[in-house]
Amino acid sequence: MSYTLAQQSTHTLSPQMVIRLSLVMGLLALVYALVTQNLLVALGIAVLPAASLVILHCVRHPRMGILLYFFASYFLMAIWRYTQTDGWSVMLNILLVLIAITTIIHVVVYKGTIRWTNGFNILITSYAVWMLFILIQLRYTTSDEYVMAIREWLVAIPVLYFIASVLLDNLKALRIGLITLGIFTIIATAKALYQKYVGFDATEMIWLMSGAATTHLLQSGIRYPSIFSDAGNFGIHMGLVTVVYFLIGFLTTNKLLRLFYLSISGMAVLSLFMSGTRSAIAVPLVGFALFMLLSLKPKIMISTAIAGILVYAFFAFTTIGEGNSMIRRMRTAFRPTEDASFNVRVENQKEIAEYLKTHPWGAGLRGEIPRTVEINGEYIESTIPPDSYFVRIWIQTGTGGLLVYIVVYVLILLRCCYVVMFLIRNQRLRLTLAALLSGVVGMMVNGYAGEAMGMPPNDFLIPAMLAFVLNGPYIDKTECTSTTINT
Repeated sequence: MSYTLAQQSTHTLSPQMVIRLSLVMGLLALVYALVTQNLLVALGIAVLPAASLVILHCVRHPRMGILLYFFASYFLMAIWRYTQTDGWSVMLNILLVLIAITTIIHVVVYKGTIRWTNGFNILITSYAVWMLFILIQLRYTTSDEYVMAIREWLVAIPVLYFIASVLLDNLKALRIGLITLGIFTIIATAKALYQKYVGFDATEMIWLMSGAATTHLLQSGIRYPSIFSDAGNFGIHMGLVTVVYFLIGFLTTNKLLRLFYLSISGMAVLSLFMSGTRSAIAVPLVGFALFMLLSLKPKIMISTAIAGILVYAFFAFTTIGEGNSMIRRMRTAFRPTEDASFNVRVENQKEIAEYLKTHPWGAGLRGEIPRTVEINGEYIESTIPPDSYFVRIWIQTGTGGLLVYIVVYVLILLRCCYVVMFLIRNQRLRLTLAALLSGVVGMMVNGYAGEAMGMPPNDFLIPAMLAFVLNGPYIDKTECTSTTINT
């Protein structure tokens, strides 16, 4: 009898009743969290309904997850600065897991067509060599950094590479990505302009006074970081945006999109100068030079070469615009031996080379090289600043590790160049992918002078753009039926 009643009561619970009960329980939990002043739990409960809707949408449209990850990556450092709470990078790892799970569910439930074979490209296979090296390198990593090293090098990066290669395989995703990055660029430029003409807000002033002022408030002028981790990351990122959007702007036949892309490129140039990051000028110079070679078109080669020579001559051999602090600071990048910071880098690298003679495997993953410095007559224990992404790899893994890393990415980039030059039939698509690749290579070359290529959002943009390039033959075969496309 009791079983029958329980069975009948179960059948009477309609979906609407379950939703109402869940809503009531959620409200009660929210009230309890607020009363006990557990604001973090309250926030989690409040966003749970929205998070559930987002997850359901990602199941139906897996590429929505990539867009969400891009958003989180782009604004990650701003979120950290304004919340002053550590651990936000874990959110990106959680999102990666979410994207992977929702993609699998999409295939199972909706019978979606996901080409898993796209994920087994040279981006993944070459990186597997680096992963093997990292497994060996873990022997020389302290226990404090062990988990972080595994999470970053052996889990997060390969999963991101695989997901990007699988999902970024069509023109619609490319167009949405370009428009989204353009909108984010507008926000970042607006924030930098606010910092320049209105001033830094209270949170940013605390950040500056905590040590950032030594690299941002200079006699040569103020370096504006916008919403990025620092002005260096901001400037180098904008160098990539300058290249990609300028080139794609001229390739696009849609007049409205062309105006949008070229406007974004102009904002990126302005942001690059406001950042005061001298090494960032190398990104567009290298990017345009590579595009000239990849285009295989005499007119583009000649015009790009002339433009590059004029830009170099402007900064290296003239004093035009010397009254502008931004131009004056950028001009010093073309006279490195006269720059004090460049000479300091050279001396630091000599110390690093000396240290690595007795530590061939480096200081360990996420490790640093200790040294003693004298300040006002006092000797203080410190570390040698890496100052750049590749120097950091050199410090952590030794000369052998740096060589392995460089060889891995040279192979990846050579394959991408081959794809662009010889495997894409549609000329406009080929040049569009060449623009993406040119921006990536420009940023990677800058890895000798800055750390931006390993920081958000650039650590997402690089594999995303490479994924589009490597999926180029598939896009060309399935979507490009004529000689023109609108990006």
